[in-house]
Amino acid sequence: MIDLHCHVIPGIDDGPETIEDSLALCEAARAAGTDTIVATSHVNWDYPTIDAVVIHTGLARLNSVVGEAAIGLRLRPGAEMGLTRVPDLSDAEVGVLRLGGGPYVLVECPHQGGTVIGIEDSLRAFAKRGHLILLAHPERSPTFRNHPRMLGGLLAEGMLSCITARSLTGDFGRTTQAYAWQLLEQGLVHAIASDAHDLVRRPPDLGPALENAGLEAGQIEYFTGEAPSAILAGEPVPEPPRIRGQIPRRRPPKQRRTPRWLTTER
Repeated sequence: MIDLHCHVIPGIDDGPETIEDSLALCEAARAAGTDTIVATSHVNWDYPTIDAVVIHTGLARLNSVVGEAAIGLRLRPGAEMGLTRVPDLSDAEVGVLRLGGGPYVLVECPHQGGTVIGIEDSLRAFAKRGHLILLAHPERSPTFRNHPRMLGGLLAEGMLSCITARSLTGDFGRTTQAYAWQLLEQGLVHAIASDAHDLVRRPPDLGPALENAGLEAGQIEYFTGEAPSAILAGEPVPEPPRIRGQIPRRRPPKQRRTPRWLTTER
């Protein structure tokens, strides 16, 4: 499995704090069936010091540690770019922050703020510079959710979309969950990634999360293998499967502990 969106480089954004934390995240990802991670640290104004040099230096160090640990995980460069920072980046800088060295740039759909016209114009201006765009977690963006035709229009212009695995299981709320499934049913999703940041709150459990959501093996292969491989290689991305008739699984309710005064000691 290929995880196209994962915050794995230590100490530079809101991902792992230490190299030990990063190594643990990598081990967990490999145990969950992932064999390739694209390191997509934030490149936005919340982290103004992060640039191509910082990302590639941090990734080289992490790759060395992962190699010594013989985890069997491949790490490739990338970035999650904020729309407001894109105009200040040269095409050369963007070029070395594309996903895995391929033609696609992962662009973050804003969590807050931004009008439809403003977002669309910014994306189109970026695309006109010669960069192919993979939209990160549109299902978690209020602007995209509130304007359901917006994503389809952008995809018709050649952009692709990547949602977060745990959006399908309700970890980001029921509204996001319902919209994520709607996008799948409409064939508007080309890849699914973990967007992992740590082991607990945002873990790298890409495969298990999709299994828990109820996706079939062939569907998981498309979203985590076939399509991501094409994206990284710059090859035509096959049409996504339309997933119909699948009801999102709700997480089982927590088991209540039996009060001690009701138990019988033996």
